[in-house]
Order: sequence, then structure tokens, then C-alpha cells
Amino acid sequence: MLHSRLLPVYFLLFISFAVFAEGNGGFSGAFLRVGLGARAMAMGNAQVATADHGYGMYYNPAALPNLEKRYFSLSYSNMSLDRKFNYIGFSLPLAPVAGASIGWINSGVGDLRAYSSTGQDVGEIDHGLNAIYAAFALKIIALAQQEKKMLNVPADLVSVGIAVKYLRESLGDNEDFDYSGKGFGVDLGILLKPHPRLALGYQVKDINGSLSSNTNDIFERGSDLDNSFPLTQKAGLFYHTPLSWLSVAYDFEWSNKGEEKHHLGAELSSKIAFGRFGYDNDHFTIGGGLQFHAYKKLSMTLDYAFVDDVEDEGASHVFSWQFLF
Repeated sequence: MLHSRLLPVYFLLFISFAVFAEGNGGFSGAFLRVGLGARAMAMGNAQVATADHGYGMYYNPAALPNLEKRYFSLSYSNMSLDRKFNYIGFSLPLAPVAGASIGWINSGVGDLRAYSSTGQDVGEIDHGLNAIYAAFALKIIALAQQEKKMLNVPADLVSVGIAVKYLRESLGDNEDFDYSGKGFGVDLGILLKPHPRLALGYQVKDINGSLSSNTNDIFERGSDLDNSFPLTQKAGLFYHTPLSWLSVAYDFEWSNKGEEKHHLGAELSSKIAFGRFGYDNDHFTIGGGLQFHAYKKLSMTLDYAFVDDVEDEGASHVFSWQFLF
């Protein structure tokens, strides 16, 4: 009986993924609210105004035109409860006015034990979540300056960006049980740079985001499901202090489900090494990184973040690699 296997599995998934995104974790799309990249997560996910890196389209696509190089980015998370959360992406500036990025987030839990309503072990089930991103952004002032307008205004004063994502969820045993859902979502961002040391950012995330599915092939009385994502917004700032080695960031996040969060982060930097720490709403984060020249015009950054547990589920370790060329 397939329906008797579904309930215990979804109970396990609820417990597992609720800790992904705290208060909004009980709603669909929690894996897209975890955070992305070791630098960002070590800084408490305070990134909406400092997203000019290879994971930037996730936090604020408007930062893409500020990239100085092309980024090939990878991220791997060693998470508790057998969860996985990995990323691969490519970002590049399109001088002098634009930037673009593509990426793939893969998340989920593998080898879940499934039991019937009578407690009989009926095998293993895998749960997968995927989001494929494509993003584009423009420097508004720089675009106007192409027409010889606003020449006395800094070219990077205002940037706007959009990220579109295709979403897919799967839950199955590779045999007779196969549940899947799919959908789309849109993120919009704005970035202001009123001063060389100060940046202000805003993002609205998961516009029309949802996962839709049909369970008629699984249950005798199946139905059409449409699990909408919470609409979340972030506003924040990034300030490079007069101390050349210290930068700080703060984001305030809210959603249409009533959730409010505070994100704080700081970064200590030298020419080759970075130390970072943060506060992500109700738990602390810490990490660091190294940047070095690899070959000719190729450089590399290696970053690590330690993320404390949210609901006593265990801490997470995040590793990121970025290749700049």
C-alpha cells in the first residue's frame, strides 16, 4: 500500500527540513532559505548588500555587474540528519553595464527507511530537491552613460537584477513509488552604492514560487497539489570600515508568513586570508578562507563555515571553492 509509506516519510522530511530555515521551515521551499556558500554562511547570511561573488545571484542578483572576474563556484555541505546541500555555478561580468550567472542547487536526504502502517520495513526512499538558476543584472547609471547621459553620477550607483529558477522535487524508491513536483520562482534585487565604503541592498525572493504535483498515479484518490513558498524580503547594508581589514554587514528579513529575522556578519581580511563570524537570527556562525594565485590569470578561494545547530539537530560544516579567471 503506497499511501501507508508516504506518511512516515513525510514526517521524517518535516523534521529534517524544518531545521533548514527555522520559522519558515514548515513551508515548502525550505531548502532555498538555507544560505549558499561558506563565506555567506560564516557571516550569518548577511549578504544582500555584499553579493558580488560567485554565489551572489542567490542573495541579490543585482550585484552581478560588480564582479571583477569570472567565477566558477562549488559548495559542499556536511550536514546533520544525513541531509545534503550542494551547488555548482558560473558567474561573469558583462562589461561595462551587466552581469550574468547560472547555477544548480541540489539538496535532499537519501536512504530514508520507509515503513508501512503496521511498522513493517518496506525499503529505502530517496528525497531530492533541485533548483536551476539563471540570472541577469544591469547597472542603470552605466547604461544611461552609454547614451552620454548622467556622466557626473557614479556608474555603479544603482543596479537591478532578476533571477529565474526552475524547481523540482522527487520522492521515490526507484521502483513502484514515484512522487514528483515541479515549479518556477523569481527573485528580484536592487543594489545601491552611494559611497565607496557603503552598499545598500534589497531582495524579494520566491515570487510565485511553488511546487505543483499530481498524485493520481500514487493514490486511488489522488489530487493536484500546489505548495506555495513564503514570499520573503531582505534589506541590508555592507560597510567597509576605515580599518582596511574590517567589514561589517547587517540584513533584516521578513516574510508574508510573519517571520522576521536578523542577520549580522563581520569579515576580517588580509591579502590571502579571511576570518568571519556572524549571528543568523538565533545561532552563531564562524569560518574563514584563503585566496591564492593558482596559475597565470587563475586564482582560487577556499572557504569554510561552521554553522551551529538550530533545533539541537547538530552542527553543519560548509566548504566552498571558487575559481576566478
